[in-house]
Parts: sequence; structure tokens; C-alpha cells
Amino acid sequence: MSHPKIAIAADSPETVRAGQVIAENGGNAVDVAVACALAASLSEVLMCSLGGSAFISIKLPGQEPVIIDGADAMPEISEVKDHAWREAELPYGDGIKVNVGHGSIAIPGMLKALEATWQRFGKMPWKEVMAPAIQMAGEGVAANITLASWLELAGKAIFYLQPESRKSFFPTGRAIRENDIFTLPDYQQTLEAIAAEGSRVFYEGYIAEAFEQEIQSHGGYLKRTDMAGYRAIPREPIIISSQNYKLALNPPPSIGGAMVGSMIGMIDSRWNSSLSPESRSLLFAKVQESMLNLRHEEAAGDWCNERAFQILEKEWLKKYLDKRMSPHTLHMSIISSDGAAVSITMSNGYGSGITIPGTGITCNNSLGEPELNPHGFFTLKPQQRFVSNMSPAVAWNEEGRVIALGSPGASRIATTITQGWVNLAHNELDPRSSVNAPRLHVDYQDDGYVVQYEPGVNTSSLKQHYKLRPFADRDMYFGAFNIAIRDGDGRVEAIADSRRHGATYHS
Repeated sequence: MSHPKIAIAADSPETVRAGQVIAENGGNAVDVAVACALAASLSEVLMCSLGGSAFISIKLPGQEPVIIDGADAMPEISEVKDHAWREAELPYGDGIKVNVGHGSIAIPGMLKALEATWQRFGKMPWKEVMAPAIQMAGEGVAANITLASWLELAGKAIFYLQPESRKSFFPTGRAIRENDIFTLPDYQQTLEAIAAEGSRVFYEGYIAEAFEQEIQSHGGYLKRTDMAGYRAIPREPIIISSQNYKLALNPPPSIGGAMVGSMIGMIDSRWNSSLSPESRSLLFAKVQESMLNLRHEEAAGDWCNERAFQILEKEWLKKYLDKRMSPHTLHMSIISSDGAAVSITMSNGYGSGITIPGTGITCNNSLGEPELNPHGFFTLKPQQRFVSNMSPAVAWNEEGRVIALGSPGASRIATTITQGWVNLAHNELDPRSSVNAPRLHVDYQDDGYVVQYEPGVNTSSLKQHYKLRPFADRDMYFGAFNIAIRDGDGRVEAIADSRRHGATYHS
């Protein structure tokens, strides 16, 4: 019996290799995706972690799409402590400040989301799905340029102070460099325990005890009872229409999906194939400026499904456009020739700089990220999800074409996905050109809007309206638009964005 063909687009060759093993052993698209994500918790450890979050979008043939929400959540906090975290300043983009340390760690949701997705849609046994990641943890993997670059930028500021993290990321006294073979101390043992016992050992067993011991003894908040109460949540996605496609986007409490949908809606309301390159650049910038304002307004309000659907109404969006005219993440897209699509975006934030002794697990800093806490720090209820930019997406049309798409990149996630979608569906570029096309991003700095942009963006109209901040080359700051496509005839294709390392597999 022949198995469906599989295509994978991800940031790391080691991540893709894990999925390849599962595909070649008969796993379905979900098995492949979960195996890739587990491997990424080592191969792309500073971009994601079992101590971080994940959103998973699944669209199976003949079924409605679903989102599995594995966002980080608020622990129970009886009293806010002084000096529970520290501020780290990073030379990333135009400079950022983040809060890190034991007091910045929220309840992680990635493993619960992966397990829930596999339980509902997977086919292979759990131990077999985990086997490639376990083998990699034992043998070590080659550090890719994204990992090495982030350590060069943030290693000393975030990951050097705690001895356990220093042991993981500065194993010889210097930071891990590109192509160094590395693994995380005790991580193989941790993965073997999860393979044998499932997520229970992580959220209720000895791993949860290790979390509590390390975090509570250093002035943090997370406890074993917080972890035991965590659940992954299946959600009905936001569905929009664009260019004869349906797109399934991440719903509230994440804000990323509605922002993507709103920007696509604004562009659809103004799109004309005769627009000049400079007019298209200006349209992208104005839409992003509008979203920057809208995101601030909505995130500070009562963000819910009703508000999300209101801002997706095209007439409302057009009026808004007329009026205005993570931290670290990773994304992978998986498609199979039978039409199954899986899109996963994961994050460990900027990282807390804390690794849990005896586990190899590095932790998120969601409690301390200002963008994830628009109402202020420590205002959420226990187990309540943090706001997120992440928006793994799937798209499909009546001709049988199915696309898994998404991007990492914190505030650039929505703008990267939108520009990639417009290049693919509006400009009708081929998939590779859609991924490689230059991007821009609008940010608010020093009381004014700034357009950050890559070489190739037409800025002749932009300079009349914005401050300009050119980048010398294509840059991972602008995300990584990874897409996997199944055409109507069953052919599959995957394109990985080389702004990060980028890797693909086609069976």
C-alpha cells in the first residue's frame, strides 16, 4: 500500500530530518508535523522549547479546520515579588528590552498541544513519533545559523548568568557557534520519559517537580499545581475569503490571526492589479500602520471573538484604512498529497535564560514580555492565555489546492504572512518568488512611524510619509515565510525561507 507523499518546510535541516524519518515509515502529515516540532525543541531550542508555547492549525480532507491552542498561561500568583526578574537589553532590530529570569516564566503549553494534536489526528504510536528527537538528543545536532546568531546577540545578556543555561549554551566556555555539534544535558532522558509516560510526566510528574523546585527556590511563581491544571484547547479558527481561497486563521485570545485577516481584508478592499510597485509599497505600509494602531487599541480592550469578527468586515476595514491611510518563534508547514495540511508556530519568547536542572528544558519569559501583557504585568487570571502574535494558517480553494503557511518573527509575524499571501494570491508569483520577495515592516519609534525594509522594496512613495530604515540584506528580522502546497492534481511542494537557515523535504 502506497502512502501519501509528504512535503515539509521548516527552518532547520535536523527538524526536517525527523519528519522525513516518520514520513518514510508511513506516518501521516500530523505524525510528521509532531515529530518535526519535537526535534525542533533541540535543533531550534532558542526559538522554541518544551518550556514554551505552540499553536497548531490542522486541515484534513473533507473536514473543517481546527486550531490547537498551546499558548503559555498565567500561573496562580498570590503576591507580586520584588526583583523576581531582571531587565536585559538586546541589540536586535533597532534595540529591545526584555524581562528575564525565574520570575518571567509562565505555564508552558507546547507539549500539551503536540500531544493533543497527535491523540486526535495522528496514526503512528507515540513512542515512534518521538524516536527521531530522542536519537538526536543522544547524538547531538549541528547548530544552525539562526541559533548561533541569536546566541551571539543575546547569549551573554540572557543565557549566561544561570549555571545550568551556561552549561547548555556555553559548554566549552564560549557560545555555541554555527555547525558546532551540541545537545542539551539530560534532554535525552527527558524525552525518553515523555515517550514512555506522555505529557503527564511533564505536567504532573518529576519534571513538574523539577520546575517547581528551580523556580520557587529563586523567587519565581510557577508551581507544580499550575502545570497540572494546564489544558490544550481546540478552537474553531477564524475563516476569511481572499482571492477565491478560504483561509483559516488563529482566533482569540491570540490576536495574530485577526491581524492577518484584517490586513488581507484591507488590501483586498483596495487591490488593483494595475497598482505600480511604489503604490503597492505604500499600500503595505499604510495597512501596517493601521494594524499597529488597531492592535494597540484591541489588545488593550476586551479582546474576544465578537471584536475579531467586527474588524474583519471589509467595509469597516476600508473606513479604518481611510482614517489611518515574539520574541523568538519558529514556523513549519507540512502538506500531504491527500490534501492534509498542518501549520505549526512555536515560541519560547526571548527566553527567560533559565534551564530546569536535570531536564535540559529551557523556559519562556512570557510573564515579562510587555507585548504579551497589554493590560500590564500580572493582570491575567490563573490559567488565562497570554495575547499572542502567532498565526499558523491553512488555505484552500475549490480546485483542490491546499496551502500550509506561516512565519515566526514576533510583531513581524502578521506583516510577513500578509505580504507572502499577497505575493502568492494577488501578485500570482510562484511559491519560491513569494517567499523570497523583499519585505517591509512598519514600527513606531521615537514618536514617529518608521518603515524598516529590505533591498528591493520600492521606497519612492514611502519617503514622503515615513522615516526609512534600510537593512543591508534580507534579514531574519523579517520572519521566515515557510509554505507547503498541494496542487489540485496531488503534487506537493515545500519552500523554506532562507532568511533563516531553511530546509525542505519532499517524499
